[in-house]
Amino acid sequence: MKPLVAVTAWKRALPTFWDPHTRLFTLDEHYIEALRRVGLVPLLLAQPDPEDVEGILDAVDGVVLTGGGDIEPAAYGQRNDGLSRDTDARADTAELALARGARQRGLPTLGICRGMQLLNVALGGSMRQHVIAEQGPHRPEPTGDFDAIKVHGHDIDLEPGSRVAGLYERTQRAVNSYHHQAVDLVASELRVTARAPDGIVEALEHTGDWDCMGVQWHPEKTTDGTDDVLFAGFADSVRTQSGVGSQRVRPVASSR
Repeated sequence: MKPLVAVTAWKRALPTFWDPHTRLFTLDEHYIEALRRVGLVPLLLAQPDPEDVEGILDAVDGVVLTGGGDIEPAAYGQRNDGLSRDTDARADTAELALARGARQRGLPTLGICRGMQLLNVALGGSMRQHVIAEQGPHRPEPTGDFDAIKVHGHDIDLEPGSRVAGLYERTQRAVNSYHHQAVDLVASELRVTARAPDGIVEALEHTGDWDCMGVQWHPEKTTDGTDDVLFAGFADSVRTQSGVGSQRVRPVASSR
C-alpha cells in the first residue's frame, strides 16, 4: 500500500455547461503528478469541517497545503486593508485545523505558496498583506500574459545546513514567483531557511521534531525536474514515519 497524503483544494468560480460561474473545488494537476511521481497517493480535500479533521488525519500519512487565495487577515489578528483578495474564511478554518492537527500528530507536512503562509499563521505568525514593488524581485504580477507569468521569478538564498539546502545540494537557486503577500512575523516554532534578495521569506522549516517544511514558490510548476527533490524529500519523510509497505490498521465500525 502506497502512503496516502491529504491535499487541499481551492474553491473558485469557473465556466461549465451548467453555469458560467460554477463554484468548483479545484487543484492544478501538476500537484497530483508531482506527488504520484514520488510514490504517494493524493487524497483531495474539499474544505472539510473542522470536526471532521481528526478522522481525516487518522486516515492519512502526510499533509500537503497547496496554493490559493489570500488568508483572511482576521486569522492573524489584523484588519483587511483592502489589499487582501480572494479570501475564503471557510477554507482558512479548514486548513488551519489541518495544519494544527498535523502538528499535534507529527504528520509530515509540506506547504506551498499559500500553504507555507498558512503554516506560519497556524503556529502564531503573521502576514504582510502586500509586498509588490516596481523595483526588485517582487514586481507586479503579470496579468493576462501567460508566457510572462511562466518566467516571472528570481533567485533565492538557501540557509546553509537547512533541510531545503540539503535537498537541493546548493545554497542558491532560481525559483518562480507569483504572490503579492509574504510572511511577516515568523512563528516561534519555525525558522527561515530561504530568502529572496529583498528579504522576503521564501522557505520555512520547523525548529523541533515535526517534519514540516514550507516554500513560497510553486515547485509543482517547474518543468525541468529540478524541484522534484522537494517532493521526493517529503515522500521519504512520509514513508519513514508511516512504514514503507506497511498496511495501516483502520478502525472498523461496529454493527448494531
